[in-house]
Amino acid sequence: MKKRIVPPSPAELLPLQLESIGVSPKQEMMDRPNGYPYFHWLQTLGGEGELSTNGQTWKMTEHSGVLLSTGTPHRYEAKNGFWHTGFITFHGSMAASFIQSFGWKIAERFQWEAGNDRISTLLADMLVTAESGGDPSGWQFSSDLYRFLTLLRTDARTDNRPSISKRLERIQILLDWLEAEFADPGIGLAEMAALLEIGERQLNEKFRELFGQTAYAYLIQLRIRKAKEWLPSRPDWTVRRIGEAVGFRDASHFVATFRRKEGMTPETYRRLYSMETSS
Repeated sequence: MKKRIVPPSPAELLPLQLESIGVSPKQEMMDRPNGYPYFHWLQTLGGEGELSTNGQTWKMTEHSGVLLSTGTPHRYEAKNGFWHTGFITFHGSMAASFIQSFGWKIAERFQWEAGNDRISTLLADMLVTAESGGDPSGWQFSSDLYRFLTLLRTDARTDNRPSISKRLERIQILLDWLEAEFADPGIGLAEMAALLEIGERQLNEKFRELFGQTAYAYLIQLRIRKAKEWLPSRPDWTVRRIGEAVGFRDASHFVATFRRKEGMTPETYRRLYSMETSS
């Protein structure tokens, strides 16, 4: 049976605000030449459909969905007789900026692996909450919508590359090793690449895709992060000792790198945050 739940509208406009949520076990043809007045998420729960927008036509198979921005003309219908869909429509004071910050176009198709379906699970959980009237303020839905969008960003893909979560899985052994071995000043790009049995160039490409920086820059950031933890909490350690403990070969390199990354010296950072800790 088709369900479309419209939750109560909060008195204030929330950052992300649910307008409607539902499922259509037998999706009918829909033609909206002027688009929908809010952001519109449509995904396949079973069967197959076809969606056309802005001169593109996408096959809507299981574990796929489309996010349409406000007012984007579109048309969709079932293919091969059966199409079970789920949908979410939303708006909010921060909705457009969130979509833009994720780098998505006005119409974006997503695909994800069958074994990792947190996207569908969250949609189902939100539908249960909406049916029960369990969130009259709308703030839980606002939080759920942000989580939903971040799951699209991490668990799904918009091109032929694996999802972010899948790419992270492939280098997790290196990330865990760096967390344990960051204090070794001998770690370099060669050692990191060897651990994953790939070339140094390929390693840097993976890190740039995921973190926007090279693998060695990631290691330096990790060492600075550990130094920021230890400077206030180990007042009996000198700056030199902390620098060496996090993997820098000499104090001058540690101080210069810390200043460049944090905009202050390690000693200034220690005074600033030691005072906050003791107040």
